[in-house]
Amino acid sequence: MRAHFPFLRAVVTLARFRSVAITVLLWAYFTGAFLVGYWVVFLVAGVVRGRRGLGWALRSYTRGFLAVVRLAIPGLRMDIPERRELRRTRGTVVVCNHLSFLDPLLMLALLPRLITIVRPDFFRVPIFGWLLRGAGFLGPDLFSEGYAWVDRVARHLRQGGNLLIFPEGTRSRDGRLAPFKKGAFYLAKHLSAPILVLRLAGTERVFAPGRLTFEVAGERTISVRRLALIGVADADLCTTHELTTRVWSLLGAK
Repeated sequence: MRAHFPFLRAVVTLARFRSVAITVLLWAYFTGAFLVGYWVVFLVAGVVRGRRGLGWALRSYTRGFLAVVRLAIPGLRMDIPERRELRRTRGTVVVCNHLSFLDPLLMLALLPRLITIVRPDFFRVPIFGWLLRGAGFLGPDLFSEGYAWVDRVARHLRQGGNLLIFPEGTRSRDGRLAPFKKGAFYLAKHLSAPILVLRLAGTERVFAPGRLTFEVAGERTISVRRLALIGVADADLCTTHELTTRVWSLLGAK
């Protein structure tokens, strides 16, 4: 049995090296493609169409990155049966569970004119932070702006844009659904916007919380399911607490 140990260690070492190498290549592409030439697309889109143009450029860039991820991980499969319906989403507050850093990238690629709340350190990244702000993304320090940000979100929704919120507030470390914060549901009721409930699965098996590398070995599936669309009239019949509990139950059900 001991004779096999060096072989097993070599296999494990090779797998780790492959994971690190692919991770480096993917993030090199993510930054390098922008620097090499895609910045021109952002520039032209921003000049011609302003905030909407920057949002479009960011979405197309994200879709390109995810396509490269699929090429780099041959065993990765995307299971999104309602992709076309998602692309027709307009003026909606989108809520879903949160498993990985890939989640917002996947949502950006699927849903048109999407903005979300991002970590403050992202805004400090040169150029990238400016693009996020220019595209209308929100920082976590919203309440320091008073109610001006609510007006911005209301205008975005009225113009057909979508707002993504992860009501858990952070990524799940064990796959279980954490308690929800009520802000997304209060905001949807306050702005009279429908609520689209999505369930993500499998992103944590590709880029897990707490890890720096992509998992590239074996067969893996990322799935997105549309659980419910709660209309404005339906939401008005519930208190914010009842609406929060209702959506938590939907996402927590197996």
